[in-house]
Amino acid sequence: TLKTEFMPASDNNDIAMTVEMPTGTRMELARETGHKIAQMMEKQHPEVEIVSFAVGQASDDNAWAAMQDNGSNILSYNIRLTEAKNRKKSIYDVSDELRTELAAMPEVHRFRVMPGGGDMGMTGGSNVAVEIYGYDLTETDKLAADLKPKLEAIAGLRDITISRKDYRMEYNIVFDREKLSLNGLNMATTANAVRNRINGLIMSRYREDGEEYNIRVRYDEQYRQSIEDIENIMIYNPMGVGIRVRDVGRVEENSSLPQIDRKDRQRIVTVQGTIYKRALSEIVKDVNATLASLDVPPGVQVEISGSLEEQQESFSQLGLLLMIVSLLVYIVLASQFESLTYPFIIILTVPFAFIGSLLLLSITGEPLGIMGFVGLIMLVGMVVKNGIVLIDYINLNRERGMSIITAVV
Repeated sequence: TLKTEFMPASDNNDIAMTVEMPTGTRMELARETGHKIAQMMEKQHPEVEIVSFAVGQASDDNAWAAMQDNGSNILSYNIRLTEAKNRKKSIYDVSDELRTELAAMPEVHRFRVMPGGGDMGMTGGSNVAVEIYGYDLTETDKLAADLKPKLEAIAGLRDITISRKDYRMEYNIVFDREKLSLNGLNMATTANAVRNRINGLIMSRYREDGEEYNIRVRYDEQYRQSIEDIENIMIYNPMGVGIRVRDVGRVEENSSLPQIDRKDRQRIVTVQGTIYKRALSEIVKDVNATLASLDVPPGVQVEISGSLEEQQESFSQLGLLLMIVSLLVYIVLASQFESLTYPFIIILTVPFAFIGSLLLLSITGEPLGIMGFVGLIMLVGMVVKNGIVLIDYINLNRERGMSIITAVV
């Protein structure tokens, strides 16, 4: 069976890594852990040449991490290895060792190691993603959680992650409109006042040595931590009378998602993993078998995307290009030979070249990727060139008086 892939795997000496600590971790603690991980890598891996990391904001060199949510609990690493010829371990072996070491660290909530520098698809960093569509967050969360261990059991998949972030605790203020009205307040004014006391309001700017700094006024941190603190926030009505939040509403503690992702106007959660030492087509076959055994509730839709989607689109475009090239070659040959028969004979030899190439890939177990498909298109030119020489020589032999069979042989 012919295997297929999107981009061939390559050892380009770069590894991108994203480490996520528990939600709410302070930046100082995250930075301390970041230095600890960096020192661990430099000490235990002589293949590592350069390690850099950012806390909260992804480096521009890490394309994958730059597209993700960045909080104070997220560390984004760029790791540069020595040249492949100067080390015994491949980029994939080093990545596997890093995964094992990170999994043993209790302070690490989840992580992802991406050989190739995080430029998914361009340096061999192919991935398989399962997209789960559904309005009910509870159902899609449960389905994603059930799917994750099943994908982890598939050979060749690493770093299975769920795109939906952890729920965060938040305070919601439920105002009583009647009480607001009785105290000369309205919803917009009250909400704005509470927001300013917690988030602050920029009242002025301070300039020094050419630098400009915002002066933000808000409640001191010790007075905006608990439900009681929020209930005690003082709001003044137009008459200058102070009313506390607890007198016009109540404060509730709830958990909610930091963001809800959507695609084509539908709520979506993605479970994805990085492909490791296995063809994309084989991985997709196993994922399809897993999805077939999955109990999908009504109103929920599951689809495979990631590198598979990109591969299908690229193969479709290259297939169309192949047909256009063959047609243009036929038209040019027809004008040169002033015949429709000879060009048809030459073009007829092209499929036999494809059969040989694909058969050899199948025998050796090598997958057909984008580069291989481009090679097939180039093969058209080589086959046509040989065909032109052969037809020209056969015609020359015919002009010398040879029979058709003798001229061909």
